[in-house]
Order: sequence, then structure tokens, then C-alpha cells
Amino acid sequence: MIRYNISYKNPHRHYVDFQLTTSTNGKDKMQFQLSAWRPGRYELANFSQNIQKWGAFDENNNPLSFKKITKDLWEVDTEGIEEITIVYNFYANQLDAGACYLDEQQLYLNPVHCMFYIAGRMEEDYILDLDLPKSYKIATSMKKEGKTLKVKGYELLAESPIICSDSLQHDSYYVDGIPFHLWFQGPCKPDWEKLKKDFTSFTKSQIQHFGDFPVDEYHFLFQITPYRSYHGVEHTKNTVLLLGPGEEIMNKRYEDLLGVCSHELYHTWNIKAIRPEEMYPYDYTKENYFRTGFVAEGVTTYMGDLMLYNSGVFNWKEFSKTQNQNLERHLTNYGRYNLSVADSGFDNWLDGYKLGAPDRKTSIYPDGALCMLMIDLEIIQNTNGKESLHSVMKELYDDFALKRKGYSEDDFRNTCVKFGGLKVAEIFENHIYGTEDYIPTLKSAMKTVGIELKEKKNPNLSAQYFGFVAVKENGKVIIKKVEPNSETDRNGIAPEDEITKVNGKEIEGKLSDILKSCNDEVTFTIKKKFSEKEEILKIKNYYSLLELEKKDNATDDQLTLRKVWCNN
Repeated sequence: MIRYNISYKNPHRHYVDFQLTTSTNGKDKMQFQLSAWRPGRYELANFSQNIQKWGAFDENNNPLSFKKITKDLWEVDTEGIEEITIVYNFYANQLDAGACYLDEQQLYLNPVHCMFYIAGRMEEDYILDLDLPKSYKIATSMKKEGKTLKVKGYELLAESPIICSDSLQHDSYYVDGIPFHLWFQGPCKPDWEKLKKDFTSFTKSQIQHFGDFPVDEYHFLFQITPYRSYHGVEHTKNTVLLLGPGEEIMNKRYEDLLGVCSHELYHTWNIKAIRPEEMYPYDYTKENYFRTGFVAEGVTTYMGDLMLYNSGVFNWKEFSKTQNQNLERHLTNYGRYNLSVADSGFDNWLDGYKLGAPDRKTSIYPDGALCMLMIDLEIIQNTNGKESLHSVMKELYDDFALKRKGYSEDDFRNTCVKFGGLKVAEIFENHIYGTEDYIPTLKSAMKTVGIELKEKKNPNLSAQYFGFVAVKENGKVIIKKVEPNSETDRNGIAPEDEITKVNGKEIEGKLSDILKSCNDEVTFTIKKKFSEKEEILKIKNYYSLLELEKKDNATDDQLTLRKVWCNN
């Protein structure tokens, strides 16, 4: 057994105090490992940089000799010692869905960031004693006894975030006898009846497709901010959702709330239960390279939105909006011609969560989702509506997750091809492993259910007219994307260049609003790192977008397959 005492003295300083006590089991040396990354975020995180003080003591409080073996591994000399106590603090000042945060209002911990496992003892029980104000409530999937938490093994501990506050709001709903908890921390007024009605609908839909739920309870942990935010992180028995601003959660941002919650719930099967063989089990000390990020996030992005539509929570307008957003992100990223979605997933460990070199890579989220849309529709057509991508995921769940083993890249591909045939094999070859244009295949797939991809003008006028996307950063207009061979590109303008003037005038307000009144050509003053110049750009048409549109004249066969696809 490993016992933790967790406390703090000055919450405004954001340091949390940890005390780990356990038996040495007669070992002369013990190694204490802090995770180098967290599941769900496939990059090294270096959590140990947040530790300010670290020490080891015997049962009589005598200091023990220790040394660091790696950046996040400590080794302690324990010869002749029966019990050891590790004392350290952790700087908790990052508020997102996968971090740690402490202030005067709450204590929020993701144990994978800040809590150790002992080499060779990962399966031991953990007991956490929380030294908290009497008024604080605790939101967590761990077993609670007052302010003491219990969990079996490090992997489940790492997957069990904790929110402690006197302002936590809570309600729950049940599906198939399984409790689903809704916890809200932060400035908002949940409409419980609306939430429970919609959450029950999409939860039922997801469970029905898999046949059961992998765990005995589930917790949605909401961190609501007063400012705009959006982030979700999946765990085995829970998810943390960061959303804001709070006053918009139940109205303007309600679709976003539903979208991220359906996505994270689907992860309970896909990536938490249906796990790549490269991550079975997790190695918390280094990169866990895998090429099936398009399954982990592509399938989940697609299915999360589809389940909202299938269950009646989303209407066609809301669902098609999510697919149009995937299309926009795909079409405005020329990295799709340079690195496949499978290779981009592998490179998540390199630069998957930052902009990186221009046009280098694609994304496992929208691009993976579009690939899954193609595959789903081809399977439905190939089987005359008898099977779908749901069939693939159910088979992976039964054959791998329930047998506690990981699937391979070939396992996923072969299962898809088994149901979808030659066209699905071509999607893998051309789009998942290759960099061929998605659009012809998408158009063909959508046609099977009586939906066409209709071209629309880009509402971002700088993108539409000149082939560049710019954003405001610290009051400056900075170019972030440039379409290759566009008017902008041919005139030597590149990402990270600053636009200081338009037609000789300082930029006031939004760039798109200024461009609305421009005709034929525009003079931009461009500031580079060491120079400034003027360039005259002629208005043309770039960064064209596509959107889904239902055909009024869809055939009976198309309507039948559409019903299978989306229950509408």
C-alpha cells in the first residue's frame, strides 16, 4: 500500500504539498517515478519541472540519501529501513482539462502530473488523505470515505483527476443502471433537466452500439471559466472539460459542451478500452509511438458528433456544422499534401500540438474524422446498410478490449476492409497512408446517402481574395498561413510577416471589414524581421470551402442508406 497526504498552506502561491509513505519491503534501494507524459496527450510534458523541493526520510524522520537517475526518476538508499516517507511540493498553476491548479477557491489535481509510482510496484493500492477545508466537496471517480480517497493501482490513479471546492455543483443520471455524474466547478448555472435529458440520449446511443459500458460509473468534471475556453481530456471512468465563458455554457456554447462531452464519452471505449498494442500497457517513462492516432482521435471526433445526431440531440444543421468545420480545417491546411494522417499521428510526439513548420503536417482530428466518414459510408453501401463503422468498433471492442489486449494497425485496417471491401482499402492506401486529394472520394461517398459537397466562398476575405490567413497578436496583424502559389506567396509574403497598413492606412478594426470595401487590388505594407516593403495584390479566389447539403431529389436507395447512416 502507498499512502499520500496532500495539503497546502498558501493557495495563492499555487504549491501543493505531498507526503508519500510506504513500506520498503526490505529493499536496499527504491526508485520513484513521475510520469513523463499523460495518456491522451501524446507529447513529453516534463511534469517534474514543477517540483521545487524533494526529500526522503526514514520512520524516525532521519533524512535518506537519494539521487536523480533521469529527469523524473529518483533513487533512494533504503538499506536497513522499514518505512520510507517522500516529501515534495508541486507547482499547480495551470488551469486546463489535463493539468493541476490551486488557488483560494479550489484544489484541482491530475495525479499523472504530480504523483509517483514505485518501480516494480505499480499494482499496489493507493490511499489519499486530503487535508482540505471542512466545507470542501470532492469530485472524483476514486472511492471516497470522507476526505480519504482509495484506488487500486497506479494506472487507475493516473486516470482519476480530483476537483475539491466548496462551490462544486452536482447532479446525476442513469443509463442501464450505470450512474453518470455531472460536476460543475466555476461560474455557471447548469440547467440540470436539459443537461440530463440530452446526456441521457447520447449516452444511450453510444452504449447501444457497443452493447455495454466498460466501467461501473462515470464522472463528467467541468471546469468552467469566466473567459472563453475549450478543452477536454478522457480518462477511464471520467473526463475533465474546460469550457467558458460560464454565462454562455447553457446557450451560445451549449453545442460546444455537447460536442466535447460526446467525444470524451466515446473515448471510454475508443483509446481507454480499445487501445493500440503499442500502449498496452502504457510506458509512462518515454514516448509510446503509434500510427493509429487517426483511430484514437479521428474515429472519436467523427463518432462523437454522429452520436449526437443519431440520438436526436443534434439536428441536421448542428451536425452538418461539425462536418463543415472538419472540411474547413482540412482545406485550409496544405500540410495534407505533405504528410499523411497516419504519419502525422506518429509525429504527434514531435510537433502534433503546435503550429510547427508551415504546411508540414495534417491533423488526426478533422482529417482522421473525414477519413472515417468516407469509410463509414463505403461500408454502409458495400453491405447494403447491414454494417457500418459501428460494426468495426464493436468487433474491436469484443476481440481486443474485452480480452484485455491491444489492437494493431493492421487489425483496424483489415476489419474495415472486411466490411467495406476494395473502396475502403483504397481509402487507406490513398488518404490514410497517402496524401491524395480527399475531396473526390468524399463526394463519391456522400452521394451514396444523397448529400453533395457544395462549394462556398470563404468568409475570411484575406483567405478568399489573396490566399493568406492572419490573426491579431498583441495588437499586431500577423500572417499565419499562406496558400502555396497564391498571389501572396508569389509576392514573397510568408507566415510570421506582419501587415502594418492596408492601402497606406493603419489597420483599425477587423482586416476582413477593411477588405470589404476594396476593389480589384490592394496595397499591403509588410513588415518582416529586418525589412519593410509594400506589395500590391490582385483580388482572386483562394482557400475555397465546401459544405454538406442534402439533395432534395435523393433516391429511395439513398434515403434508405442515409437512415442507416445517421438515423435521420
